[in-house]
Amino acid sequence: MSIRIDRRRMLDSIAIAGLACSMPAFTLGSNELESHDMAGWLDRLYLNAQMLRQKRISSLQWQEAMDRIYRDVSVPALHERLDFKLLQKEILDAIGPQRGELFRRVVLPGSDEAKKEGKEPHRALITKVAHIKKGRSIPPHGHSNMASAFLCISGEFAVRKYDKLEENDGEMVLRQTIDEPAAGVGTWSSISDYRNNVHWLTAKTDDCYLFTSKLIGVETGRPLHGRINFDVLDAKTLGSATYRAPKISHAEAAERY
Repeated sequence: MSIRIDRRRMLDSIAIAGLACSMPAFTLGSNELESHDMAGWLDRLYLNAQMLRQKRISSLQWQEAMDRIYRDVSVPALHERLDFKLLQKEILDAIGPQRGELFRRVVLPGSDEAKKEGKEPHRALITKVAHIKKGRSIPPHGHSNMASAFLCISGEFAVRKYDKLEENDGEMVLRQTIDEPAAGVGTWSSISDYRNNVHWLTAKTDDCYLFTSKLIGVETGRPLHGRINFDVLDAKTLGSATYRAPKISHAEAAERY
């Protein structure tokens, strides 16, 4: 699937509001906002999280809205708000020679009006910036009771995504939905328990950074799990882009990917 095709599908989908499955899982950002609009963009980001936290929207509707929000971001303006050069230095100083990835928490307040209304980011949404070393990966993994979205703000990634079909204690059956070998700045994707639950991102360049947004414990009564790692390279092919992949430990995933 090419990014060009996904962008066309996105535009078609906007005309068919309310159909979650018609929205793209991966597409290009338009970088339409100027720097002075960043506070308003962050307000949209946090309001969408607040609505999911308050159960006013579903996880799929949150993903639909994230497609629109990330589409509208100005990556240069986000760099400026993050103080990206300083953040890069801090992450590179902390990552060490053995680790392939490092996530750093960031707090980005929105507008003054949003502050007055108590819509600070820590109340609903976890925002981070991640660096992945060239040739290393965020290993293939899924989640439970979590929703997240990433935005490429530097470098180029290979991105593979999967729907979770079945799961037991030792393995998971996955159907691949995305195989994008060259996702660059301004591309994004999102995951939930209901769409593209498993993802695998590999850094293709030295300067690979992601901006991530995450909510945990979004559904009462559903068990919460962080990364559930799978060895996709050792998966059994079942046909029709479907695989039976064994679960592996965090240490095994970090060593192999």
